[in-house]
Amino acid sequence: MKKHLLILPLVLLACACEEQPIGGDTQPPLVWGTDSLCIENPIAPGESHCYQIQLRLDTLPDSTALAEQLKAVLCDSILYTPGRATIREAMTAFADSVEAEWKMELAERYEPESEYKDMFQYHYFIKGNSVENALDSIMSYEVLTTCYLGGAHGSHVVQYFNFERTSGKLLTIQDIVPAEKEMLVLMAMQDQLCKDYEVKDITELQEQTGITMLGDLYLTNNFLLKGDSILFLFNQYDIAPYSAGLISITLARP
Repeated sequence: MKKHLLILPLVLLACACEEQPIGGDTQPPLVWGTDSLCIENPIAPGESHCYQIQLRLDTLPDSTALAEQLKAVLCDSILYTPGRATIREAMTAFADSVEAEWKMELAERYEPESEYKDMFQYHYFIKGNSVENALDSIMSYEVLTTCYLGGAHGSHVVQYFNFERTSGKLLTIQDIVPAEKEMLVLMAMQDQLCKDYEVKDITELQEQTGITMLGDLYLTNNFLLKGDSILFLFNQYDIAPYSAGLISITLARP
């Protein structure tokens, strides 16, 4: 088994802006590190194709509230290994679990007479990094997950997380959109989608794109703060079939 763990130093400067819609004084630059893991092994004995597990997450190596909250989110929501002492431990546990599951499945799929023998090998890639958002008091983080686990097609998922710099608090959409404005924001999301796809109403939108076929629009916690605007992102199968792809809606901040 080839398994590599790396820690790469990386310094990213926080972006300052003249206005700070969500309070807080100018913050010092964040100092980042990167934890990486790579596994590449033959899909079955004697096969030239390999399965791959690649994880690369930018992390905050200090012990601040922000660093601890980011670690907790990555361990709990991305690597599904809560309670780990470090990101590297969580990565290793996650990769070991995925690899053990794959070995059982692949042993059957790649037997000499298997109908799956010529299919593309499995892969699981996760990349996480901070995202510039023009808000000095907020740190935004993006995680891209791409995987192929057999079947007709792979999966591509984008997740956003927004943290208060000073407290480390993970922001939810309720922290950004007041309760009395929720319906107005939902209506604005619908109007913006219709405008983006050049349709007259939500019914035509569903007929042409499949959007809302699997569920109504809602105020998702998968959002990115971008200065005076906010980007909502719905992944595959959230509210629409796979064919609709990723669905993004950008609105002015309420």
